[in-house]
Amino acid sequence: MTGPSRPNGMAEPLGEPRGNHDISYGSIDNAAGGASAFTRRRSSHAVPSRMPSTTWRSAREGNLDRGDALTPTNSIRRRESAVSDSALGVYGASVERKVDLQLHERHAGMVEALEGYNSPMNVLLVFVPLGVAAALLKWSQTLVFVFNFLGVIPLAMILGRATEDIAAHTNQTIGGLINATFGNAVELILSFSALKQGKLDVIRNTLVGSVLSNLLLVLGASFFFGGLVYPEQEVLAAVAEANGDLLSFSMFGFVLPAIFSLALVSNTTMDETKREVVEARFSLFTAIVLLSMYILYLVFQLYTHADLYAEVEEEAAAPDPRDPEAGGNAPSGPIGGAGSALPPPVESDDSPVSEAVASLPVASVILVSAVVVVSICSEFVVGSIEGFSRSVGLGESFIALVLLPIIGNAVEHWAAVVTAIKDKMDLSIGIACGSSVQIALFAAPVMVIVSWFTGEARLTLNFHLFETVCLVMSVQVVTMTMRDSRTNWLEGAVLLCCYLIIASAFFFMG
Repeated sequence: MTGPSRPNGMAEPLGEPRGNHDISYGSIDNAAGGASAFTRRRSSHAVPSRMPSTTWRSAREGNLDRGDALTPTNSIRRRESAVSDSALGVYGASVERKVDLQLHERHAGMVEALEGYNSPMNVLLVFVPLGVAAALLKWSQTLVFVFNFLGVIPLAMILGRATEDIAAHTNQTIGGLINATFGNAVELILSFSALKQGKLDVIRNTLVGSVLSNLLLVLGASFFFGGLVYPEQEVLAAVAEANGDLLSFSMFGFVLPAIFSLALVSNTTMDETKREVVEARFSLFTAIVLLSMYILYLVFQLYTHADLYAEVEEEAAAPDPRDPEAGGNAPSGPIGGAGSALPPPVESDDSPVSEAVASLPVASVILVSAVVVVSICSEFVVGSIEGFSRSVGLGESFIALVLLPIIGNAVEHWAAVVTAIKDKMDLSIGIACGSSVQIALFAAPVMVIVSWFTGEARLTLNFHLFETVCLVMSVQVVTMTMRDSRTNWLEGAVLLCCYLIIASAFFFMG
């Protein structure tokens, strides 16, 4: 057999190697006194009766000399395998750390987004199961009303926050439509519950009370508390004019049905049944016109004059130049600099970093869940009004006009006051007046139209004479306070006193 010489004592190879299992040896001196690197490769097949045959070959070309060292290639491969395993371990650990980091960031982002749903009012959520239990276990009507009334307040705030989060994931148009639809969801849910039970007066009083609450209580509180911090707060003339025009038009749609009803009564040629049919038809037509006007208002706000409302949003996002923390001059109070002695109620954090919002699936689940729970609690609230009224001695009109709007306006009240204290009066007016416009031009017409498809009880826009007069006078007072495009704490006190007088009137009416 030809080939390189082998060290003494080595067995003759049986054939060519078939495997890659190389084993190297140390230095083996040959007869020539030289050293040569040799590699032994084991055969891949095994012979049971003898040790596996080995084949010797030179690691470099030429004959072997004594002292040639056999290269330990198998140990090298083992070291390479160890290095590879180590590299894979490092890579695997890196991937694992990256995945853990992504999960941690996702969890932190979700926690940060859900922090927007944290509120001191959430402690009232304990009344939600209590209210449901009170209704199912036939407890007193007073407990049913109180528990469910208190439970709906935090649910309304959660519902409002979820609506904002969903709108944040859409464009301006869809976001505006979502806010328009769910902006007064609580009032609509309460009205639907009352409509199912045939309590039309509760619907009318709740809608009227929501408008009065937003115009006088919410806006008055915004003017008052904002005026305690700043002597005067400016309002964009276009914003004030647009809200004033829409409110006046909505009152036009409310006054005419009431006057029309009085005119029908004086018509002796019609019997009572025919008068009710004609009154319902006129209210339906008026509701369609009001709803059409609301659609035109959305077109005005989202398309033709979107830049006007974008200016309001930019002003809301801009830092207050009079805020000392923002580098401005501290405001002086309206009387002897008393305002400068007031601690800032709200920290000025107007950084350009956007507020974290919940993801679209999470916000949607929260919204749907809140709507379902609010619907259940609203059914119990409306159903227990009569028993609660007899128990505490309050009239149903007072409960529906003063107490029930507190549920739906809790979000608007808090947001409007906070933005007014931050000297964002345009935004505060947009919240209060915008909510009133939504109720007058959207919620009320929708309820009138829906009543034609749900049963025999048909809702009309005849809010009776006293309620109608209260609405007209309230809109007139609000319009006058914004006529100079400036507000102060005294104008806020005027609005609050007007609301107190109207609420006391319904209280004494019983």
